[in-house]
Amino acid sequence: MLAAELRRMRESAFLTGEDLKARLGWSTSKVSRIENARIGISAEDLDILLNLYQATAADRQRLVTLLDHSPAHPWWRASSTPPNDFHQYLDFEAVADLIEEWEIRVVPGLFQVADYARCLLNAWKRIESTLTPRELEERVTLRMRRQDRVTSDHPLQLNTIIDESVLLRRIGDATVMHAQLVRLLEISELPNVTLRVLPLDADREIMDGSFLLIKLSPGEEVEQRLLYMDNVGSGTISTDETHIYQFQRAFENLADHALPPELTRDLIARHDRQRWRPAMAQENHHSPREST
Repeated sequence: MLAAELRRMRESAFLTGEDLKARLGWSTSKVSRIENARIGISAEDLDILLNLYQATAADRQRLVTLLDHSPAHPWWRASSTPPNDFHQYLDFEAVADLIEEWEIRVVPGLFQVADYARCLLNAWKRIESTLTPRELEERVTLRMRRQDRVTSDHPLQLNTIIDESVLLRRIGDATVMHAQLVRLLEISELPNVTLRVLPLDADREIMDGSFLLIKLSPGEEVEQRLLYMDNVGSGTISTDETHIYQFQRAFENLADHALPPELTRDLIARHDRQRWRPAMAQENHHSPREST
């Protein structure tokens, strides 16, 4: 986000990389790497650019806020297992204050139990055949560690809407699904989590993909926003304000037709009671007994 803002401000000032080289003595490759988020920028260099671009007080505060949020050596970058585009998403997730998420396919990663995550990744392994068992377990561990932000002393605020089909779609066996729905009920009680379900028979816009709206300092003058569209096997990040506005409107429309948190918990408990607990009992009944 900081890189994109600096590029926008340079272009608004009608300056090129060559202009910065002439005025500041910086190489064009340094400018390019900063603006493409290949390298970070120091507070001193940021101040130099903001002075050159004649930044307003609001712009200056917004960019300094972004710099302050930038993690120096994020732990998830030490792992080579997630796709590179997801590494970038994790950078944003780590500094977000609020995430609004619509999920149409599976339980969101921040809410998954380990066995549910493992079954999902095993299914993906059949497509991404180069994923080794060790790498698969590293991804499960990564997903579980990300959840620390939900229960930390300064927790991430989550406003999540999931399609009812997610509660009915079998991932793994019935035991996994039962544990996952119990986890959803537990996490929905956290004060920083708003979890709602969009019923199958609810009015809705046509939304064929999941997405997240990630926000820094929500509600403040210097609020920063970006959009992450979660595609199968990849993701796309956008900082385009028009694009973000369209998806914000879509999220608000989904929220208008979703069940409130209390009725959401009732629905989750009902699906567990009527679908997954009986199936779990049946699976346990038909499983081979140990010889005595």
